[in-house]
Amino acid sequence: MKNQDHIIISAREYLGPCHNLNNFLEREEGYEIYYCWPEDVSQVSKGFVYLLKCRPGLLLTISKHYPVTSFNISFNQETTGCIFLSFLIGKGFHVRHHNRKKPIHFDPNQGHITYTHDNQAGMLHFPKDAFCAVGILMEPWLMRRFWEGAAGEFAARLQELLADKTTGDYFHYPLSMSATINVLLHEILRCPYKDGCRHLFLESKTLELMTLSFDQLNPGKKPGVSCFDVAPDSLNFIHKARDILIADIKKPPSLTKLSRMVGVNRTTLNHNFRKVYGVTLFDYLRTYRLEESRRLFRTGKQSVTEVALEVGYSQQATFTREFKKYFGSNPSDHIS
Repeated sequence: MKNQDHIIISAREYLGPCHNLNNFLEREEGYEIYYCWPEDVSQVSKGFVYLLKCRPGLLLTISKHYPVTSFNISFNQETTGCIFLSFLIGKGFHVRHHNRKKPIHFDPNQGHITYTHDNQAGMLHFPKDAFCAVGILMEPWLMRRFWEGAAGEFAARLQELLADKTTGDYFHYPLSMSATINVLLHEILRCPYKDGCRHLFLESKTLELMTLSFDQLNPGKKPGVSCFDVAPDSLNFIHKARDILIADIKKPPSLTKLSRMVGVNRTTLNHNFRKVYGVTLFDYLRTYRLEESRRLFRTGKQSVTEVALEVGYSQQATFTREFKKYFGSNPSDHIS
């Protein structure tokens, strides 16, 4: 169906049996499904969606979209009353709800926390650009188990969110895609396991993503401080190395100098840093530089060359190549 120059397809047509995620959450037993877009949808997009019920009240979704053309998905949101985490790799899209004057933009390579109480009619707009989405659907009763008897910003924000019964209200909170979150997403997408081991692996990564995402609701938390009485010495030098590494991203110390500064040898530093953060020291630095460059594009009026130099790249061509590989788009596309 066409409306002016835009193709419109219903969520039921596009997602088939996966259009209502509540159906899978209500199943008592573990459940997974792999659904490819049918031929009658291939005129607008190709791809698939994978669903895994990790445990009661917790659902993981993975979808890859290869739009043939720009199009819209109309929906009467049937999956409601759940907190939803979503992470986009590649291009983004925007959502327009019937009760909101402005659309909500789901920016590329960013995470999002969303929540709504009631059914809402709306429209998703997908541009003609491939992207991948990883989502986590959580029922409120499951989340309450994690904050019962707990204090802090995380518990307060979620309790306030779930207590607000405003009709048609839609909560949206953007998340920063840290280096660790990006590593987890790629581990999920490259899952090497089958059967029960796949379920176990994906559930463990899902819980890690939830932890890192909701931890961003604790803005005053001090980095590198253990939640227990005594922080292990082995972690102290790792966090110290990380702080030194990003203190001056233009001219960071060499691995040899950094290891001397924190009082361990190179092998020990490299090995333990990878155990804590999931990547090597300089892979972490590279990701940090690229994330910082995107922030500079959003907040300033600097050119691509100026931003490249600001985050430590002496060659604009190298910066552009790594930026495009990481974000899936050119640096110039992000200049305000």
